[in-house]
Parts: sequence; structure tokens; C-alpha cells
Amino acid sequence: MTNQELEMTTTDTQATPTLLTDAQRRAAAPLVYGGTNETIGAQIHLSAEGVASHLRTARNALGRRGCSRPVLAHALLTAREVRPPACQRSCPDFTVRDLRLLKALAEHSLNEDIGRAIGVPGSDVRTEIDALVAKAYADNAVHLVGLGHAWGILGESAPSGAGSRLEPADSTAGAE
Repeated sequence: MTNQELEMTTTDTQATPTLLTDAQRRAAAPLVYGGTNETIGAQIHLSAEGVASHLRTARNALGRRGCSRPVLAHALLTAREVRPPACQRSCPDFTVRDLRLLKALAEHSLNEDIGRAIGVPGSDVRTEIDALVAKAYADNAVHLVGLGHAWGILGESAPSGAGSRLEPADSTAGAE
């Protein structure tokens, strides 16, 4: 092999470090579509308990032990361990209040903390979230966080193209 051929076959980029194993990433990827442990398990041929174990390990690896599923989805997407969900709809016309709620949902596990972030009592948070989920045509709060990433509202989208360790987004993941 000549030096020129050698130069053409090597890359200057180093592999992106990953926090999760392939099995953990495979279990976590459908989460951003709002999948339950049962639906994810059916998709990847694993028990719901096996999915729960992988997600628990992912939480620990991401430093989010005990966090809610929306916070876990946000952490997975921010760390680029999984891709945002495929979405063919454009981003709804969110108000500033809607955007604050979406950000709070992605960052806080407790309704009291989300409520504090958006200026409502914790007892009203579920109603606020449900309204935002409906406005975005999301399946649930976890899917809403995933869509927030897909629309570029929360964090950056996962990289695309050669060299990415992520598989292309599958628009059927999480659908059942």
C-alpha cells in the first residue's frame, strides 16, 4: 500500500466515547419515541425487566440515577447515545411558556420542581404537560422530549453522516 493510499484510508477523527453498551443503547433508543418497557421489550425481544435493567444502568452511566423517563430521554439525546425520534411534522408554534415547560420537563423529575420552573403549583403540572403533549401531537411526555430534540428545541440533534456511531432513526420505533 502506498503512502497516498494509506492516507486515503485513515481518518483524522477519533471514535466518539460512549457511555452505554450496544445492548443498553438498543434498549434506550425506542424510549425517545415514548415506548414503555413492555413495548420496547417486544421490539427488541427482551423482557420488560431486562429493558428496565438496561435503562437503570443507562441512568447510572449518565449520572441520572432515579430520574424520570423524560429526563432520561433528554440525557440520552444530549449525550448522543441515541438519535432523536424521526418526525415529519414541523414544530408547533410553541409559546415562551410552552418552551419553558418543555425545558423543565426535560430537566426535572418531580412535578414540584417542574411547577417551580414554570410558576404553577406542582398539582397543576400534569395538566400542563398533558396539554403540551396534545399540542405537539406527541404520544406522551417522553416522546415530547424526544421531539423537542428532533425539532432542535432541546440540545443539539445527533450527528449524521459517516463516522457517527448512531444508527439512522427508524420512524417505526416505539409505534404499537
